[in-house]
Amino acid sequence: MADILPEKWMKGVAITTTILAVVASIASSRSAFFIAKAQLLTALEGSKWSYYQAKSVKQNLAETQQKSFEVSILGATTSEQKELLAKNIQTYQMEIARYDKEKNDIRKDAEDTGKENALVVRRGSQFSLAVVFSQIGIMLSSVGALLKRREMWITGIVIGFFSLIYLANGFLLLF
Repeated sequence: MADILPEKWMKGVAITTTILAVVASIASSRSAFFIAKAQLLTALEGSKWSYYQAKSVKQNLAETQQKSFEVSILGATTSEQKELLAKNIQTYQMEIARYDKEKNDIRKDAEDTGKENALVVRRGSQFSLAVVFSQIGIMLSSVGALLKRREMWITGIVIGFFSLIYLANGFLLLF
């Protein structure tokens, strides 16, 4: 008759397994969200750095053109030529300063995107760890029930507790 009736701790196994399955489901969903967001932010950051490089190339071309006018002004013979070349030099100086400002803004934006991406990756990894620990806890609890080994179930609870810690940390980023 003892074999037919389930042991009292088997209800605990069922509850533990259910709780850990819910934790795994939530953590898996959040992990997938943060993985997708990290991929988008990585692409966006790369795009911003490419834009920065394009501005650098344009600035370099403007600097080269400015130097060309500076050399040309040395060979100018009339005051009209010198005045026109000086005006061109001044125009390129303003362009170079504009490119400098734009590059600084773009760099700051790209760095901010990189920082946000690092935070997103960190959160996603916490949720991924929660999935791993909850799956191990489920496995240990299930095997403990099959083998009627209470200590395996207790080990599953301990491992499952870590999944709760990682899940909470994914939401709160305490450590």
